[in-house]
Amino acid sequence: MLASRRGRGYNAAGRKYGVCMQARWVWTVAATGSYVAILLVSSRFDGAADGAIYFPWLYAEGYAVFGSLLLGAVARWWRGGSPALWRPFMLSVGSLAAAIEIWSHGIGLPDIPVDRWMVALLGLLVVALLARLLPGRILRWWLGLERRQHDADA
Repeated sequence: MLASRRGRGYNAAGRKYGVCMQARWVWTVAATGSYVAILLVSSRFDGAADGAIYFPWLYAEGYAVFGSLLLGAVARWWRGGSPALWRPFMLSVGSLAAAIEIWSHGIGLPDIPVDRWMVALLGLLVVALLARLLPGRILRWWLGLERRQHDADA
């Protein structure tokens, strides 16, 4: 019986596995680490946000990396959902994280740089569009879909 259960979707003991807990935590810690990196880098250039040192495309790329890791983590934690639900959730959480990051620099409410928030949203939006347009093979790896297809009760 164990010999028939070996292969894709089963471990060495013949037990069925889905998205493992370790993969969830790896993606979650990576997304958190990228957000902390954005916090640290943006706080360093806080006073120069309007000057020549602030690079909007680098800021958008930082949020694109954060969004891609966040989408991978959301897909692994929210097993019952689908990519059509994960993408808006990632955009919502990512935009809230960007607003918190900008607000955490002690800028008053009337002086909030909306352009910085829009650049962060642009980086997150690129990830949401790529998650819609990339080939299925890449999406299955990124969102952990190939591990999920063998889990009938999920």
